[in-house]
Parts: sequence; C-alpha cells; structure tokens
Amino acid sequence: MNLRELLNKILDELRGAWRFRWLSIAAAWVVCIVGWAMVMSTPNVYKATAKVYVDTRGILRPLLEGLAINPDVASGLDLVRQALLSRPQIEQVARETDLDLRATTPEQKELLINSIRERVSIDAADLRARTTQGEGLYVISFEDRNRDKAVEVVQKMLNAFVENALGEKRTGQETAQRFIDEQIAEYEQRLRDAEARLADFKQKNVGLMPNSTGDYFGRMQQETIEAERVRTALAVAESRRAEIQRQLDGEDPYLFGFDTGNSAPAATQGSGDVTFRIQDLQRQLDDLLLRYTEKHPEVIATRKTLEELKQRQQEELARIKAGQQATGSLSSSLKANPVYQSLEMEMKRTQVQVAELRQELAQRQGKIGSLRQQVNSVPEVEAELARLNRDYEQVRLQYNELVQRRETAKLSQQADRTGTVKFDIIEPPAAPIEAVTPNRPQLLMIVLIAALAVGAGGGWLLNQLRPVFHTARALGEVTGLPVFASISRTWVDRHRQQRRTELMKFSAATLLLFVVFGVVMALQDFAARHLQSLIG
Repeated sequence: MNLRELLNKILDELRGAWRFRWLSIAAAWVVCIVGWAMVMSTPNVYKATAKVYVDTRGILRPLLEGLAINPDVASGLDLVRQALLSRPQIEQVARETDLDLRATTPEQKELLINSIRERVSIDAADLRARTTQGEGLYVISFEDRNRDKAVEVVQKMLNAFVENALGEKRTGQETAQRFIDEQIAEYEQRLRDAEARLADFKQKNVGLMPNSTGDYFGRMQQETIEAERVRTALAVAESRRAEIQRQLDGEDPYLFGFDTGNSAPAATQGSGDVTFRIQDLQRQLDDLLLRYTEKHPEVIATRKTLEELKQRQQEELARIKAGQQATGSLSSSLKANPVYQSLEMEMKRTQVQVAELRQELAQRQGKIGSLRQQVNSVPEVEAELARLNRDYEQVRLQYNELVQRRETAKLSQQADRTGTVKFDIIEPPAAPIEAVTPNRPQLLMIVLIAALAVGAGGGWLLNQLRPVFHTARALGEVTGLPVFASISRTWVDRHRQQRRTELMKFSAATLLLFVVFGVVMALQDFAARHLQSLIG
C-alpha cells in the first residue's frame, strides 16, 4: 500500500466516523463530567516532614577514645526505625493523634494501621547517615488528607525517634551495667574463697613452702652450692692457720739486748712502752669499729690483745710497786718480738674465722639434711601451692578486668548523659499549604484527553459496525466488482444551510467543552472544596 492509498484509507475512516459525531461529542461530555467530578471529589493529601541531624562527632568522642565504649549508633538508629514502624508504635501514635477514631470496626482498624505504616517514612537523607556511625540527616514524613493531623503525626514520630534512640542506649547501658555488677559480685565471692583456701593451705604447710630463693630443688641446689663454698673457705682458713702456727714455732716471743735509748728510769721506760702499745691498739680498735661491728674477728682479736696488754701493764706496775725487777715489756734488756705478736694476733683472727666457718658449714649441712628428709612432701606442697596461686591469679585478673569494664561503662554512661550523640532538629514538623496529591491540573487534562479519545474511538467503532461507502473506489475495493458510474449528490442551498448550521452546533458543543475545561481549571480548588464538603 502506497502513501496515496493510505491517505485515502484514513480519509474514508474519518468520513465514516464523522457520521456519528454527535454520539462522539456526547460521549466526550459524559466522560469529562464524570472524570472531572471524580478528580474534584478526590481529597487533598498533605505531606508533613521533619528533618533531624544526628551528630556523633562531639568534642567528647576524641577525648574519650580508648576510655569509654563507642556504641554503634548506626545499628541503634536502624533498630529504632524498625521499632517506630512496628504495629504497637503505630497504634500508639494513632491513639495519641485521634486517627483511630476513623475506624469503628476491627477490619477498618486493621486497614487504618496498615495505611499509616505505608504513609510513614523515616529515611536517611544522604549516604553518610548509613556509613559514618549513623551520622547524617534523617527525614521523617507522613501523608494525610488532614494537614494538621499530618503535622501532629510527624511530631509524635520525631519525639519517639529521639527518645527511643536515647532510651535504647540507656536501656542497653543499664542492662550491661547490671550484668557486670552481678559478675563482679560473683567473682568477688570466688576471689574470697580462693584467698581463704590459699591462706589455709599456707597455715597448714608452714616451713614447707618455697621462699624467695626458689622451689624445693632450687633451695637444695643453692644450699649444696653454699655448703661447698663454706667447705672450701674452711679448708683455706685451716691451711692458713697451720701456716701461721708454723711461723710462730719459728719465731721467739722476745728480743734480747734491745735498748730504748732513753735516760729515764727503767720503770718509766717500760711503762711508757706498754702505754704506747695500748694507745696504738686503742687507735686500731677505733678504726676497726668504724669499719666493722663488735663481732668481727679482727675487732674481737684486737680487743682481746688490748685487754691482755692492760692486764700485763697492771701486773708489771704491781711488780714495780712491790720492788721486784721488771720483766716482759717493762724490762730494759728484754723486748717483746713484734713479728711474733703480729703472727699471734693473726693466729687468733684465723682461729675465729675457722670457728665461724665450721659453724656455718654445720648449719648448711643441717639444712641440706632437713631438705632431704622432705623430698617426698615438699614438691607436692609446692605443686599444690602453684595450683592454688594459679587459680587465685586467674580469678583476680578476671575480677580486675570486670571492675575496669564497669568503670568504663560508667564513664560511657556519664558521657552519653553529657551528650556524645546530639540530635539537632534542622526543620521542625511542617506541611506546605499546597497538597502533594492529587495533581488536579494534570488529572483534568488527562480526563479531557481521555474524553476526546473515547469520543473519537466511539465514532470509529460505530463506523466499523455500520459501515457505508463514500466513494466508488471504496465500493469496488470491497465488492471486487467494477463500478461503471456514480451519481453525485446535488447540494441545494437548503442542504448547504442545514449542513453549516449543524457544523456550527457541533463546533459550539466542542468549544463549550474546552471552555468548561478552562473554567474547571481556574476554579479547581474552590470546586474541590465545595464538592468534598457536599460529599462529606
């Protein structure tokens, strides 16, 4: 089919539909009236919104890093959102805003709850609210045909959102605090029991427990090493004493022919010599006392020699007073051998050292013997003590950890009360004067287009049901027979006048439809209010 044939076909269809133009325009009027009435009777729906900003970047958060618990605000807010959209919360909001008065039967109540849940929206305004610790802008909205009710519902939801978010955190903190307190009480009792068992065990096994030197085997090894050291030192001291004794046997106690070279009397010389020695020993004793204690071998030996010299001095003085000849150190011809006296003093010190080493060796050997007798009991006591200490230490560490966590929880709770997470209301609940739905200008236009489409489609459909042939060509195409001639209609003036009149009437009806559409568009708000008031 070429373009010319297609145009002829379209013109034939239009001529056929034109025969039913009054039915078409009537159908268009009916559709417009019904459609526009339905659009006008549709109630306005107002949308109320509120915006709240969740701020988690307060100054306390970096200061409390590592000291307090950082809650997962994003998960908490998500749970709060789900809780707000739950049936109990929706029912509570319906009761507080009197929306439940719209339902009188259980079925209507169920529909109302579902409708409110579908019309409530709590969403994050940007992606940051879902990724940055719950921080970001949250938008709460609700749609209703009553503007004031929509605002009231959003206000209730906003209050519940903030209160439940804070309440959820406080409830979780109180639950955790209560659990930690219970665990601390339990571990405190266990710690007391462990301390009591440990103290009782120590009382029953006094003397068998390890000391600062180590356990049983460590003490045994230490005592053995110390005993060997003392034994070696004793052997050295005894060898030294034997050598000093050999030297003493080879020295004479006195030196003969010694002259002091002093012109004073003999009694005065001897007395002065002993006095000088006593003074010299006294100075030595004072020096030794500055470095050692009274029990030091050198101090003891010097003090003993000093006492002997004082006693000898008294005896010689007594002999001189009795008129006898002076002897020993007071004799002008007989002088004590200083080497012999020095060796004699060293011998006394060595003997004291040997006695001390023997006593210490005996003590060490006694400890070793005592430890050997305890070879079966002491290791068992030490093992049991280690087990008790291990249990006690484990309980103590857990107890200290719980106490530290309790302090952390308290600090976190105080920080939350101070405000580590803040809710700033950016936009309070409000609804614009204009309704969000329905979009009446658009709907009215759609109704008009639909009415015209119904009218045109109705005319075309009637033409298909009751077709006529407007040209000889169309008749030949349909019948397949040749058309030899066609007689045209003669249009007299009367017919032309009727046709013009009818065309004007049809045009007026069509124009009136558009005029009414313009009036409806201009007065849509006024008409909608009055129509809804009449229906309501």
